[in-house]
Amino acid sequence: MRLKNTLRRGVAAAVIAGIVVTSGLPVYAKTWDISEGSITVEADGEEDGKSYNKVTQGDKETVRDTDTVITGKSEKNTVTIKSGGGQTSDVTLKDVSIKSDKDAALKVEGDGNVRLELDGKNELKSGANHAGVEKNNSDSKGTLTIKDDTGEKGSLTATGGAQGAGIGGAKNNSGSNIEITGGTITATGGCNNNEAGNGGAAGIGGGFNGSGTDIKITGGNVTANGSRKPDGTSGCQGAGIGGGYGKGGTNISISGEDTVVNANGGKYGAGIGGGAMGAGENITISDGAHVTANGGAQGAGIGGGSGIGGNGSNITISGDKTYVEATGGGDAEAAGAGIGGGFSGRYGNVGKGSDITIEGGTVIATGGSVTSDSGGGAAGIGGGSGYAPRDDKAGNGEHIYIKGDANTNNKMGDAIDIVIEGNAKVTTEAGGDVSIGGKNGEISNDDLLSKDFTGILTRKDNTGKVMEDYSKDATPLPASEENGVVWVDADVSGWGGVRIAVPEGTPTDSVSACYLEEGALLIVDAGGSDCLLEGRVSDLRQNGIRQLCLRWNGGEQTLSTDALAAAGGEDASFRLTEVNGGLTMVLNGLTRNELLAK
Repeated sequence: MRLKNTLRRGVAAAVIAGIVVTSGLPVYAKTWDISEGSITVEADGEEDGKSYNKVTQGDKETVRDTDTVITGKSEKNTVTIKSGGGQTSDVTLKDVSIKSDKDAALKVEGDGNVRLELDGKNELKSGANHAGVEKNNSDSKGTLTIKDDTGEKGSLTATGGAQGAGIGGAKNNSGSNIEITGGTITATGGCNNNEAGNGGAAGIGGGFNGSGTDIKITGGNVTANGSRKPDGTSGCQGAGIGGGYGKGGTNISISGEDTVVNANGGKYGAGIGGGAMGAGENITISDGAHVTANGGAQGAGIGGGSGIGGNGSNITISGDKTYVEATGGGDAEAAGAGIGGGFSGRYGNVGKGSDITIEGGTVIATGGSVTSDSGGGAAGIGGGSGYAPRDDKAGNGEHIYIKGDANTNNKMGDAIDIVIEGNAKVTTEAGGDVSIGGKNGEISNDDLLSKDFTGILTRKDNTGKVMEDYSKDATPLPASEENGVVWVDADVSGWGGVRIAVPEGTPTDSVSACYLEEGALLIVDAGGSDCLLEGRVSDLRQNGIRQLCLRWNGGEQTLSTDALAAAGGEDASFRLTEVNGGLTMVLNGLTRNELLAK
């Protein structure tokens, strides 16, 4: 009897201490403090619907743990999570800060899966040649899932050391099978060991010389920066999401109405797709995701990185609520497409944009411009620019760029099998001479738009001026002519993103414009002459304008941007003309005079 009572008291004490006695290792449900030593977590199967880990910290005894939580701060200790084939290790990071100067702050290994839950504010920063959250194809075959499911808001800032991805591969390693379902995440790839020049890693994906494949984002607010110097500036050549220097990004999908992604390529890398000299392939954005992608100098916003191999292909955007803004990078030598190819090389043999399909949503694609006197640039959708011809200036390595006929557009990449269909609303802006297309010029609507296209296509030139505003339901009048009147831009064009024009022959200095109500009201005074206003609702709203008022001798007309957006959508195009006191309102290519106030 005395022995039994003693055993009962021992078990009770163990339970109070948070230990469950089993026939094997003691089982804890505890929080592990990284300041007390490096931590190794190894998946140890499931029981009763719970996953278990074996946890070892420093030289302490290994214990069996469930609901493993890691917290605390350290500048020397690290975390390694191992999961064998067929197993899953669940680990929560709770207000963790690890800044290692030589190793990976957190590394994932094994053929099984790892699920990282984010609670509170977490920061992981690794030493040279390592990723912030390191998952190398060479030693991790399963899926790494980063999530925020418990109801406590979580964030993660993951910064790779020199040549290491923010999340993904270390130097000379690829990163794949990475999934993000929630949380606020900032992932930044490292530059090279000298923190400048060639090399560099992706924000999410491959390290230097490593690809980024099978990357899926279905939730959360994600910022991915390729190849940043310690001061945060772009210095090297990895993609925001995709490949590190020299490699591509493949099988990248972003979806979900609660998903917001901002991807910025390092110098010469794509925002989403290839690092420098890497392709961007099999990229899908769908189901209401909100994506902003900016290519580094010469890289595509979405597609290929700069240089040999920098093609962008099999890119699909779909979903009525999906919003994509993709901007190609440009510098004095070359430029990348908004969606498509990066810099096409000196001979126009790369930088192709092919098999690009836009099935729905709102898409704004802007090609990068070449900033030297040579001019030119890349397509909004399609091919990257050619190389700006130059002569090397003897003695100091500076360059003189050739003006005139030697335009970079002459060596653009190809544009092949680009299709816009459904109710997509697409705006493209040329970096050079081509808004949608490649080295063979602009692609016609007949070759571009599918039979079921019911949306809006707006093409802009490299000054932002609308070349075409097309809707299949109506054929809008040319931007320069309406009701037999030829219009010329007034001196105040550009106010609030609106084009203001008067009839040819009318002094343009008779028109004036001003902002009132702290910029929320833009008043345009035609000065007694006839007048035309045209623009896009989104441009007005981005400039803070909520009301647009046109005045002329004998009257005025005020338009609400809320009413225009409700009638035609946030990105609706409008044109309001006043001729001899008569008003005409055109919205998305259709006459909509019922929108004018009585």
